[in-house]
Amino acid sequence: MDNINIIKSDKFKNNALSLIIPLDLDDRVTEYNLIAALLKRGTKKYPTSKAIWEHLQNLYGAVFDIVVSKKGEKLFLNFYIQCINNAFALKGENLLKEALNFLYEVVNNPLISEKGFDESYFETEKENLRDLINSRMDNKDGYALERVQEILTDGEPYAIYKYGDVEKLNTIKNKDLPSLWKEIYNNNPRYLFACGNIDEKALGDKVALLANNTGKEIAIPKTSFKREVKEVKEVMDVNQGKLCLGYRTNTTIFNGDYFALSVMNSILGGGPHSKLFNEVREKNSLAYYSYSFIEKFKGLLIISCGIDSSNYEKATTICKEQVEAIKAGKISNEEIYSAKKKLISDLRTLTDSQYSYIDYISTLRAYGIQYNIEDIIRELDKVDIDRVVQCANTIELNAIYFMAKQ
Repeated sequence: MDNINIIKSDKFKNNALSLIIPLDLDDRVTEYNLIAALLKRGTKKYPTSKAIWEHLQNLYGAVFDIVVSKKGEKLFLNFYIQCINNAFALKGENLLKEALNFLYEVVNNPLISEKGFDESYFETEKENLRDLINSRMDNKDGYALERVQEILTDGEPYAIYKYGDVEKLNTIKNKDLPSLWKEIYNNNPRYLFACGNIDEKALGDKVALLANNTGKEIAIPKTSFKREVKEVKEVMDVNQGKLCLGYRTNTTIFNGDYFALSVMNSILGGGPHSKLFNEVREKNSLAYYSYSFIEKFKGLLIISCGIDSSNYEKATTICKEQVEAIKAGKISNEEIYSAKKKLISDLRTLTDSQYSYIDYISTLRAYGIQYNIEDIIRELDKVDIDRVVQCANTIELNAIYFMAKQ
């Protein structure tokens, strides 16, 4: 597969570049996050955050970040830089070339000595990561969603928390990190994505050095039914209960009718047109919010509701009933029309942001999927009620998580 991808678009005045490195979700996730934070702090040429900031300002306020995200059973490192198009440079500077040079500097010349990364940066970023991991429960809605997915995929790589854990953090030694970064960079595929009014020739020779199609192939995440429903309740200091139902879909973007699954999820809980919104929230007044989403790479569907703890049984029953209604074909033409319209609108909106556009396409490409946005829209538009019903009948409830009010 070509590891250099250009997403041509003339709607932006900026050009954006992403260097993507997908890593396994394994027992080194904590180290991966710490290394990403350290790489952002300084390089040989730009040894401080101030030096990096000043360089970005010289590029007309370029934006740089390193984002860590979980997609399926992979942790994606995204080295992202955005700068204005060369056509708008006041002195004719080649800003795209400068942006590529900066990415090359970050990944190939980090601020490393024989003792490891800069010691003060190491200690600071270690504490920052500790705070990030420990703050996991501050966002109760987000925590509930993570918990139901952990319960649903217990014992599988997907259940690993994307930022790692404090126990592992306490054992990390600075001197071990440079060799791990070298292993990450050299032994994993690297993908370079460019979005904007860009010609491939304008990227120059640096892209071939940044992108790399060697290393192990990205494996398709495995998914399987567990044939039982695991129910977990936790009592916490919350104003409203958090109810989450976790389903295995037996359909992913790799296999089965993914487009029918997307429409099915939209009918179930994809907006004000959905069954969850209208039945759980509006008709029965059981939820402050009620929606569903799918994890297309792992094959999960999650229902999430904010409810009064006293309504747990009733809300759970009505949520299940909405899934069963779809399985039974109780879908109107208006519902499927609204569902597809919302999905297509969301996809078109995604292309208004260079970061979101690259993030969406790069994940597909890294997993070997060649669809573009228009391909997906065409396929969604073909979905009918029969396909939705057939797809719905492959899903199975495997987990219920409830965060109850004290």
